[in-house]
Amino acid sequence: MLVVGAFVGIFVWVFVTAFTSGVVLHKADVGGFEGFVAGVWAAWPIINNALLERKYFLHPVPKRYKMPLKLAFSKVRQTINDKTYNFGDRWHVTTADTLIRRITANLRYNEEESRGFSGTQVSSIRHDKVRVQRLIELDVLLKDSGDDSTIVQLDFRPTVEGLNFSACDTIIGELQLNIANALGEGELAGDPVSSGIPAPPWWLLGLTAFGLLVLLGDTWKAVFGS
Repeated sequence: MLVVGAFVGIFVWVFVTAFTSGVVLHKADVGGFEGFVAGVWAAWPIINNALLERKYFLHPVPKRYKMPLKLAFSKVRQTINDKTYNFGDRWHVTTADTLIRRITANLRYNEEESRGFSGTQVSSIRHDKVRVQRLIELDVLLKDSGDDSTIVQLDFRPTVEGLNFSACDTIIGELQLNIANALGEGELAGDPVSSGIPAPPWWLLGLTAFGLLVLLGDTWKAVFGS
């Protein structure tokens, strides 16, 4: 979605710049900043929504499960302990404190990442790959909500070496699903992410105001000369 937002923004930037300079003002050297402002407006809702989705993927809304806290704690820890990846990479549980009702763990692993092709002749072209490191840190907080129910909150912090910033997403999504399956059907214990478009930030409104001033100046020059 971030790539889509950037593509839409660049497209609108180029289109509005060409339209402003060629159709509205009939001057070849104007319209660039106005197009940039329009591109930001076009890209902002898409990028903002992508960032929100990313936030709630790594920090999902807490869920309430019909299960006593001690049993839920045990099941979450066991699920984390049992997961293996690749050729034996495992989660390392660093904290499992029943008093503060918190579990912390991390997973370190290496994998290959493509870096394109190299070689000057067809016979010598090779696919370049490099070994990169991944780190996922997990923080689980559990809260007794009464009536033999437990609220579970998951927080993931991935650190990715290389160009693929979403390289850990498959593992994160899989562990979320495994924990949910171990605890059974749950219900949201917080507000889910909103799919609506929020009010524009102040920096965007300021940029727009400045863009209007630039447009006014370019229009004045086009009509009355420099």
